[in-house]
Amino acid sequence: MAFLHSQIPCPQRQVSLFALHLFLCMTFLLSVVSHASAVEPKPAQRKRLGGIKPFTTEQINDFLSERRNATIATVNKNGTPQLTPVIFYWDGSTFYASVTKETIKYKNLKRDARMSLIVDDVLDHHCVIATGKATIQEQDIWDMTNKIMYKYYGKEEGDPYLEQLKKQNRVLLVLKPTKMQAWGPVPRETAKP
Repeated sequence: MAFLHSQIPCPQRQVSLFALHLFLCMTFLLSVVSHASAVEPKPAQRKRLGGIKPFTTEQINDFLSERRNATIATVNKNGTPQLTPVIFYWDGSTFYASVTKETIKYKNLKRDARMSLIVDDVLDHHCVIATGKATIQEQDIWDMTNKIMYKYYGKEEGDPYLEQLKKQNRVLLVLKPTKMQAWGPVPRETAKP
């Protein structure tokens, strides 16, 4: 093993120092270029409102028919909440979500049927919150699973996706809410001249 003294020139040391210097220069240049060319992202612009008001049944149905995620909450064994975004179908009285038996939410609901979900639109101040006891439907799940997939992906993209889902150990989570809250914005009145 050759000892390299810091005062004695060594080709290996010079190459290493050059590589380090080159790396630091390139890093600096890339950071300057990326900072100069970066477009400052605009924060989400919330509408200025005069308040919120409860949704009508028609507003609830319209809002839930749109392609939005629901975040469902179940209870872990240790009592902590477990949250998961899911795609869903709302038929006017009941929420449906297709999941596999391997998921934590499925295992939690087998043990404790309590479930809550929220569907919201933070920019427009719309929100639907539902709670109740979920049931797990293990048979005859594909008609409703079709509806879920077609809502989010359409028939053309949904059909191939469904074929993949049929190879999985799937069930439907079914929530007929015992309590539901829903609200939307009240437009802000414009100042009169």
